[in-house]
Amino acid sequence: MHTLFLSWWWPYPANNGAKIRIYNLLRHLSQQHQVTLLSFAEPDEATPEQIAHMRGICHQVKVVSKPVYQPGTLKATLGYLSRWPRSLVDVYSTDMETLVKQVCTSEQVDVIIASQFQTMRYFDAVPQVPAILEEIETTIFHNAVEQASGQSSRLRAQMTLTKFESALRQFLARRVAFTVVSEAEKRNIERFAPPHADIRVVPNGVDTEANQPNPAVQREPQRLIYTGAVTYAPNHDAVRFFINEVWPLVLAQTPNAEFWVTGGTGDVDVSDLAAQTGVTFTGYLPSVADAVQTSTAMVVPLRSGGGTRLKILEAMALGTPIISTRKGAEGIDVHDGQDILLADSPQQLAATVQRLFTDADLQTRLAQGGRKLVEQNYDWGIIANQLHTLINDISQSDILVKEN
Repeated sequence: MHTLFLSWWWPYPANNGAKIRIYNLLRHLSQQHQVTLLSFAEPDEATPEQIAHMRGICHQVKVVSKPVYQPGTLKATLGYLSRWPRSLVDVYSTDMETLVKQVCTSEQVDVIIASQFQTMRYFDAVPQVPAILEEIETTIFHNAVEQASGQSSRLRAQMTLTKFESALRQFLARRVAFTVVSEAEKRNIERFAPPHADIRVVPNGVDTEANQPNPAVQREPQRLIYTGAVTYAPNHDAVRFFINEVWPLVLAQTPNAEFWVTGGTGDVDVSDLAAQTGVTFTGYLPSVADAVQTSTAMVVPLRSGGGTRLKILEAMALGTPIISTRKGAEGIDVHDGQDILLADSPQQLAATVQRLFTDADLQTRLAQGGRKLVEQNYDWGIIANQLHTLINDISQSDILVKEN
């Protein structure tokens, strides 16, 4: 079966959450399908070596320069008059549209998968091809409305949300299938979806072979870690919340405790946070896995954002215990006290950290439980099979429609 995969993110090297998902889905889908990858790429991406690597996975690989959203341009301003959110108007690429049409005209394409909402407009270029909108997320648009400062900003955010949901509704009415990474995202879309809509939860995963516990690693007895660049607003909020409201309570009980934050800081000023006792912003690390495995636990104090936390799945695969807010663990079928510890308030989080620091048996139980959970439910091979089933289902459905 020939699958055309459109990607907003150049998938290799897989150095962020979206790329990790795309790369692993492509890697597994290519074992059962002939996959053509059409991907956007930024100027420093898609080097000859990287393209050669992806061609070792995919049947064909073609690259288009990634447009940058510029809200002040005439094109973006005219987007206010479009049925599409104006960001999608501004970043629409006629080069990508041409490629999509060329591939679908010159070859038999059985299904087209568009990853991320920025690629969904290209369905209109080939409306006759069965389609899947992969990893669609509405939470970010709802958050923009809720967090808008001022009436005009809120009105713009609401207009974007309304246009976005309207576009999704039209695709669902055309029997485009959707994948989401959590039940919460599915419920968001079901509010406005037609009765026949095919919306399936295909969660994020982890490579359990590449990420395995190393028994030779010595854990630091009182170190917590959070992996995530603070350039992403929900990460910044989580880190600031933990350091300002939870960390003083932890230090009151464990004065020598450490808290590491990995990932780039970009233009975000974290000087006040980095100045706190025991706090280290490591910046980019060649191996986040090493830092995770040498920590007593990963803490995930997220209070906003959508999707499924790859950081939790990766830490579980590495055998590192997790302490998370319920929002942070959203989308993962976790069991409090067995494979994770859940807490939300500053006092609850601090007490949970202290409990884990002082209970070696609990550390072992959580490490083993987390590893078992990802092996059984969240390996990328298992996740890709769910997408493979969806591809077969919509292909068979299309055959039945044509026969009737």
